[in-house]
Amino acid sequence: MNESPSFHRQQPGQTVAASATSEGLSASELSAIAYLKQVYALLGGSLLLATAAGYVAMGSPLVQENLLLLIIAEVIVFFVALAKRNSSTLFLFTGISGLTLGPVLDQYVHAGMPGIIGQAVFMTGAVFVGLTFHALTTRRDFSAMGGMLFAGLIVLLVGSLVNIFLQSTGLAFAVSAAGTLIFSGYILWETQQLKNHPWEVPPAAAALSLYLNVLNLFLSLLRLLGILSSDD
Repeated sequence: MNESPSFHRQQPGQTVAASATSEGLSASELSAIAYLKQVYALLGGSLLLATAAGYVAMGSPLVQENLLLLIIAEVIVFFVALAKRNSSTLFLFTGISGLTLGPVLDQYVHAGMPGIIGQAVFMTGAVFVGLTFHALTTRRDFSAMGGMLFAGLIVLLVGSLVNIFLQSTGLAFAVSAAGTLIFSGYILWETQQLKNHPWEVPPAAAALSLYLNVLNLFLSLLRLLGILSSDD
């Protein structure tokens, strides 16, 4: 699930001292840097928490027995986090999402493919860092991508629902490949939006959206690698 926060809210009035321009950066640039530092600090904490929760949940009978309740709680807390837009609900959501991720990872371990988890983590990190660097340094405008990405996301969701009934390996591969492209695009687009419009979205809300993109990119890559590594 990917819910991108709006980038068109009133700026809450963060200011940067005028003397900061002596460092060669404008006040607006320094304000953007301060904002992005908060966003990525929250994102880093969210990823660490989710990773720790996922590790604990792997092979846990307690998590397996209460997985449905955890998924319901995850959905509820997700909407609470969207409404509250603060770090407390952000970390609560990412912690629960890490717990629900554990059984997914456990499936690959039991299938004799634990190595692809590390591969997916490495690939996700490399893609995220590369796209983030590009979005923060390029002069190219990616703002027009938003509508196309949303349309692609709808198609992706429909394809995923259809494949619940078809159980087609080919369709699963196509959906996973499309997910890799779509969530990579969202990382690129949202990062540039955050850079160009700092403070219009609370840091916790921005971190939540980026976390969802990273998580879905990881899951898409994991499924792709799983299909390619399968003997079926």
